[in-house]
Amino acid sequence: MRLPYLVVPVVAGALLAAASISGAAPPQQEPAEPQPAPAHAATAAAYVGAETCAACHDSEATHLAGTPHGKAAFGRLSDLGCETCHGPGAAHAENPDDPALHPRVDRLSVAAQSAVCRTCHDGGQQMFWQGSRHQMRGLSCISCHSVHAPKTEQAQLKTATVSEQCFACHKDVRAETWKNSHHPIREGKISCSDCHNPHGASTPKLIRAVSVNDQCYSCHAEKRGPFLWDHPPVRESCLTCHTPHGSNHLKLQKTSVPYLCQQCHANTRHPGTLYDGLRVPTLEDPARGSNRVFNRACLDCHAAIHGSNHPSAPYLAH
Repeated sequence: MRLPYLVVPVVAGALLAAASISGAAPPQQEPAEPQPAPAHAATAAAYVGAETCAACHDSEATHLAGTPHGKAAFGRLSDLGCETCHGPGAAHAENPDDPALHPRVDRLSVAAQSAVCRTCHDGGQQMFWQGSRHQMRGLSCISCHSVHAPKTEQAQLKTATVSEQCFACHKDVRAETWKNSHHPIREGKISCSDCHNPHGASTPKLIRAVSVNDQCYSCHAEKRGPFLWDHPPVRESCLTCHTPHGSNHLKLQKTSVPYLCQQCHANTRHPGTLYDGLRVPTLEDPARGSNRVFNRACLDCHAAIHGSNHPSAPYLAH
């Protein structure tokens, strides 16, 4: 018969009282077996501290001291310092000549290298690193960043500028920035990271905004609208007409006007023949020239190509 749960403590109390009255001593507990030391205590013994590392690696410690990582490591002695990234150094300190015991991060796998950095840098800009384009192509944090000998104060890059670091791989983009019309990347007024997040993004091409247009509008706000009369390609994507990194045509256009316009407006309203300029006027026949040779570009009439708020300009004239 099972006793109700409220009866159990009453019965147990009665038995203990009877034992005390009869003078029976309570049962002796066997001595507990010694428990093993906590795992962290055994692990802590394998750390030697940043001062021990600096005793041999003086130049590395000197360079590191002026960086954000160094200030965190050597400014507080309670921190693990160098071993925060390199791991326990006791075995290496006891036998420094054994290459197998060198705690170098660059000897780890690519995934393990980034895992070391992401123990601290795992949020904000780095939120989308896992599964990003760069991560999937075998890059790690130290592919671009240097902890001990950075060339930049911010981001601790291996090169002097963000753009140079990107151009180390993206050489096609470097070539485009040398074209006549380009964003001022070479001049140092903007950098690749102003538009792209190299650590990953939820949008194509690692752009920082939710869409290409929103990224462009962060600088070109006058093109945002809304307009009374808008140009549908503008609303769809700025990349319909423009190339972002560089072009040999004006205003980063993919091709020159009027050919750019005629990619869509080939047979509407105006004649669909190309603005070829093959019929050039001569002294013998001045009227032989095409009416499109000079001062007849589409933008001469349709000046508000991105959109117009003029009530009488449904064709973007103003």
